[in-house]
Amino acid sequence: MTLKTTKLRDAIKFALVVGAASAMSTGAAIAQDEGTEDEAATLDAIVVTGTRIQSQTVTASSPVVEINRDEFQFAGATRVDDLVNQYPQLSTYFDSFANNGATGYPTIDLRGLGPQRTLTLVNGNRLPPGAAEVRDISIIPAALVSRVDILTGGASAVYGSDAIAGVVNFVLDTEFEGISITGGYSAYQHKNDNEYMQGRLDARNFDYPSGNSGFDGVSKNVDIAMGGSFAEGAGHATAWLTYRKNEALFQGERDYSSCALNAPGTACGGSATNAAGNFYVGQDTDGDGIYDDGFSTSLNPDGSWAGSYGAPYNFAPINYYQRPDERYTFGASLKYEINEHFRPYMELMYINRGDSSQIAESGAFFTLVPGLDCANPLVGSLCSDLGLDPTLPFDVYVAKRNVEGGPRIRIDETNSFRVVAGLEGSINDNWSYNASVLRAQTRDDSQGLNDFLNQRIVDGILGCPAGSFAGCIPYNVWVPNGVTPEAAAALAGTSIYETSTSLTQFNAYATGDVGFGFPSAGGENISLVVGTEWREETYDFNADSDSQAGNFAGAGGPATPVSGGTKVTEFFLESIIPVLSDVGFVNSLSFDIGYRYSDYDLSGTADTYKFGFNADFGMVRARGGYNRAIRAPGINELFATQSIALWAGSDPCAGPTPEFTVAQCQNTGLDPARYGLVPDNSAGQYNQFIGGNPNLKPEQADTYTFGVVITPIDNLQISVDYYDIFLEDAIGTIGASTILTFCGITGDPFLCDRVNRSGGGDLWRGSDPATSGFVTNLTDNFGERSFRGIDLGVNYRFDALGGRFATSLQGSYLLEQEITPLPGVNEDATYDCAGLVNPSCQSPEWRHIANVRYSRDWYTFNLRWRYFGEMDYILTDGTRGTGDTLTAANGGIDAYNYFDLSASAYIGEYAELTVGVNNIADKEPPLVGGALAPLNGNSLGGYDQAGRYFFTSVTFKF
Repeated sequence: MTLKTTKLRDAIKFALVVGAASAMSTGAAIAQDEGTEDEAATLDAIVVTGTRIQSQTVTASSPVVEINRDEFQFAGATRVDDLVNQYPQLSTYFDSFANNGATGYPTIDLRGLGPQRTLTLVNGNRLPPGAAEVRDISIIPAALVSRVDILTGGASAVYGSDAIAGVVNFVLDTEFEGISITGGYSAYQHKNDNEYMQGRLDARNFDYPSGNSGFDGVSKNVDIAMGGSFAEGAGHATAWLTYRKNEALFQGERDYSSCALNAPGTACGGSATNAAGNFYVGQDTDGDGIYDDGFSTSLNPDGSWAGSYGAPYNFAPINYYQRPDERYTFGASLKYEINEHFRPYMELMYINRGDSSQIAESGAFFTLVPGLDCANPLVGSLCSDLGLDPTLPFDVYVAKRNVEGGPRIRIDETNSFRVVAGLEGSINDNWSYNASVLRAQTRDDSQGLNDFLNQRIVDGILGCPAGSFAGCIPYNVWVPNGVTPEAAAALAGTSIYETSTSLTQFNAYATGDVGFGFPSAGGENISLVVGTEWREETYDFNADSDSQAGNFAGAGGPATPVSGGTKVTEFFLESIIPVLSDVGFVNSLSFDIGYRYSDYDLSGTADTYKFGFNADFGMVRARGGYNRAIRAPGINELFATQSIALWAGSDPCAGPTPEFTVAQCQNTGLDPARYGLVPDNSAGQYNQFIGGNPNLKPEQADTYTFGVVITPIDNLQISVDYYDIFLEDAIGTIGASTILTFCGITGDPFLCDRVNRSGGGDLWRGSDPATSGFVTNLTDNFGERSFRGIDLGVNYRFDALGGRFATSLQGSYLLEQEITPLPGVNEDATYDCAGLVNPSCQSPEWRHIANVRYSRDWYTFNLRWRYFGEMDYILTDGTRGTGDTLTAANGGIDAYNYFDLSASAYIGEYAELTVGVNNIADKEPPLVGGALAPLNGNSLGGYDQAGRYFFTSVTFKF
């Protein structure tokens, strides 16, 4: 359709101020603001994340932060999550720096509500689910990103399920012209001089690096893009091919991560499953099935038995700090205008990614060897050395690390594709349509190496008696240095996981104006979208028979098959209603409304809707809205088999001096006679019983946003936006730690019935629900979240020193992050994470990214400031934290400032060189003790983990 240039120009100016003013990216603002009037006249519509209406005056009533493509270049980001997850609106989870328990691929988590509650899009369409069901953004090529839109507030009425916290839309450059070839190199560097950690390592005689690390954790990338028009401009094609490889970085390559700190953070901790072997011996002297005598023991060098465990094993150095990966992506976009009524288009994306994780060696993790007697020659002098009754049998729990066989390694290969094919065009002068089909699929093949098989361990320990497994070699833990590499290899197996997911979607809608409007709207008609959508997602997970049976000693429980799918049929409409135009001090006022009806095949029906407004008062513009959003249960949440798994934390009734009183421990099911005798797990891992629930219903949220954009002078734009997200009927678990803690404190049977202690009182030995202790923690619609905050965006551009300065700030202040795990059961369990750090929280009140960029002629300099606010060490019950004395001594975590410097220069007509360093001061991440459950190494996640980050790239454009 043809539109008047003046009307379009005014509309674009409106969109720029209300939408782009909230963007942190100075590059985006410059590019949009400097478009000429002739260029603007060629546009038919403005496409805005947060609405499907395409018109000349549309702006999203929800706040949108925009990240421009230049930000990737000047941050040295070759993976999209490396930059996007630094923004203060998002959780700072960087999957490459997670190891044991990592998702396995990068995700997006807006406002900290979980990646499953952020809808992630590419060019307005969904991404396929990854192996963990949440969306895998590794398929997105950073080199082809034109911009990233971060929309806060529910958007289910527009896009459907998952948009609880909002939407992150990656917009690719489908109009790319020419050929671009980029080669990049990056690496970390750190000076290992942490006196605190080195003192603790020296106290244990542990090895560690010192001095300059040199370049390590190296990454290399090559990106190729090409595009151009054809058929005299009727069509356009873009294609890309990228390759990226990064090397592993080990925890042992940094002094501050060369051992795992104990819970208080005062000494190097470790695992009781050590290289020489530790043993727990129990004997029932009165026949009541409970050990009356229990002994912690280990072997002396001369083969006699000591009265205590040996030194803990330092499992840290061999763990990956940064996981290695290698990935290839390719893709294409194609569109062709047959005429104004028929414009077919297609998008293709594909990734092949190889990834691995590595953790400390497997072993016998307190494997039970029952029914031994003192006459057995294997046990040597154990009975006499420990004073056992020689006439009675005894049980031995064996804890021996497989140092002879090497670390546990998991190797993943992922192949994923996404294809969108559609047709769009004009119906008449006022209406257009868009219909598309999306098909996406992910296949992940995972292989685990060097883990012991439980059913083989006892055979080997007993010297391979008759009936042992084929190929058994005696695993002689009963004498010092008695285990051979061959014996260890005979106990190990290979696990195989196969996961496949798929997404099929059909979407069709028509958009236009209804031909009439309010007389006070200055001739602007009401716009409308009417459409339908159908989606189907499938998930299939299968594992080898040993994994299914839970036979691997280091797996923490069985890997049970899951297979299922969900379908939904939806109808939606959306409207923007102009109300006022040039009336008094109001330049314009419009309202937008939306509604979506969703019919799920398993979870029933759901209604989502929105109401919003935009108002222009000249120098000040206002926007706001209300959204009802939902998230339907995922396939694993519905169908996952109930089984034993691990959770990280502590048992307040374990150890010689329990945190809980005798009465409180009785609430958790502990026999008072066992008080002070329950063995603790020095690795901080305990059993929980988890699984799916086919009766789940969609969770729902009410979200409110209100903001203003102020333009006090030319080239200065200030945006302030308030958000309020209230989630109820949350799909999830209560949490094993919450159940255990509040059972002890309150004695509430609703919670205490879920605590199941073993005969010895512990919650961690073994992985058989029939004999092991565990906390029942099944999935349900249970819990509430209330998150509120304020975002601040500032952009200012000016000319000085013969060039152009562009400055910006994007910050977020957290007012409330309240989590209610037990609504209606125990309100004392409710806690607010804003500004706190504890085992359940890591939420600075204020975070920001500030940027100053200077451009002149053929070169550009960029300085960036990343800020993390301080956090107080206060527990969820409101008391001061004491468990981590390292953090308690400081009152919490101090504020952190990171400064990054980069520059680019054009070399001749076709080449551009970019160099930079992030974390100029080589700041180490904040150290915490094990009580705060660090993500990796001894640090909380999100901070720069490995020191300085150097990067460089060269781009050739033709």
